[in-house]
Amino acid sequence: MLELKVYLDKKLIQRSLLSKGEITVGRSSENDLILPNPHVSRLHLVISKEGDAFRLEDRSSNGVLLDGNPVAGSVLLPPQCRLEVYPFEIDCSRRRDDQTVPIPKKELQAALQQGDSPRPHFGVLVGESPAMQQIYRLIEDVSNHAVTVLIRGEHGTGKELVARAVHEASPRRKEPFVAVNCAAIPLDLIESELFGYEKGAFTGAHAAQKGKIEEANKGTLFLDEIGELSPAAQAKLLRFLQGKVVVRLGSARETAVDTRVVAATNKDLERAVEAGTFRADLYYRIKVVQILLPPLRERREDIPLLAAHFLQRLAEEMNLPSIPMLTPGALHRLQAAEWPGNVRQLENAFYSALVRSHSPQLLDEAMLLDAPAWNGTAEMEEAPLDAISKELLLKILKENNWDTARAAESLKVSRGTVYYKLKKYGINLREAAKRSINM
Repeated sequence: MLELKVYLDKKLIQRSLLSKGEITVGRSSENDLILPNPHVSRLHLVISKEGDAFRLEDRSSNGVLLDGNPVAGSVLLPPQCRLEVYPFEIDCSRRRDDQTVPIPKKELQAALQQGDSPRPHFGVLVGESPAMQQIYRLIEDVSNHAVTVLIRGEHGTGKELVARAVHEASPRRKEPFVAVNCAAIPLDLIESELFGYEKGAFTGAHAAQKGKIEEANKGTLFLDEIGELSPAAQAKLLRFLQGKVVVRLGSARETAVDTRVVAATNKDLERAVEAGTFRADLYYRIKVVQILLPPLRERREDIPLLAAHFLQRLAEEMNLPSIPMLTPGALHRLQAAEWPGNVRQLENAFYSALVRSHSPQLLDEAMLLDAPAWNGTAEMEEAPLDAISKELLLKILKENNWDTARAAESLKVSRGTVYYKLKKYGINLREAAKRSINM
């Protein structure tokens, strides 16, 4: 059996056991061991059992360190070792089944909550601002309760991502997550879409069909733009929320369904209730817990972290040799812009810049044509970052005792960029360190 203990800033945050088969590690929620950070690849590494031993296979773009040395391809793990998947450290210990003592849940929770450092991520959500910390805590509070949740925020603030985070943090995470955009479905079809229908219920109903509520049974139904529901659909949704049963169109039979509902809107539902276009009883039923998402202009301190997240992901999708970097001028412009389209607009600005750029290793403000006009008249800084030469890289590594993390910090680049440069210049880190000692 292999025991994995994951540390962030010297604090234990996760623990996993592998006795047979394999375990996948990465940023994606599809992995067995999830490391939510933009520096971590979607699938970063795989550890598989090989006889009595365990083999690590590096699948990442930024690399893995095994006891301080980069892994090339795959390698057998020693009985005791430490992996570095920046910014995480993973202690690996091979042991017998009877040697493994589980970490009590309360102790693990305490370890997660130690310290005052804000969390930069929560599942698929990114941000360390006070507003995002409050949202993370609220998601944790509702995760083990099947209460309805109403998410409110402007277009592009990430309402569906929050809904997914609620689902992934709950005991329903292994069950379906079904998303429905109520505004995208014609009013005369919304009832059949949500509640299903029987054969012959209307012209063209040649076979019985489950609705989205039944499809999400045991899981979560996300109703985006819930304010667009027709009065008839509102009445049927209220009936479902009260009794947890659905009645398909063309049927009188009630079907019990265990589906959690998370709704979202950018409309003023209170005004809609006053105007009589939205049922007051449904409004209070869906608003058991409310999560308010701030616009991006109210959490500008999260933009550098969001930028790193998007650039990491886009670099993987576009097969770029390294993660693009931003000049100080570009970052200043991003943080000063108003972003009426919020996080979605920020992501699109990066995508557009990388598509147009012929050498997207360094993005300056001129490339960010799709970024909105900045707020204020502060003069943009000039980018001081020059190309990293082989000589400079070796000099900085030597000054930092061949520690790639410290070298990256000195160069003001990601550690992935240091590894890319090492590979580009054909530098063997261990051999270079040995030569410097013998000189």
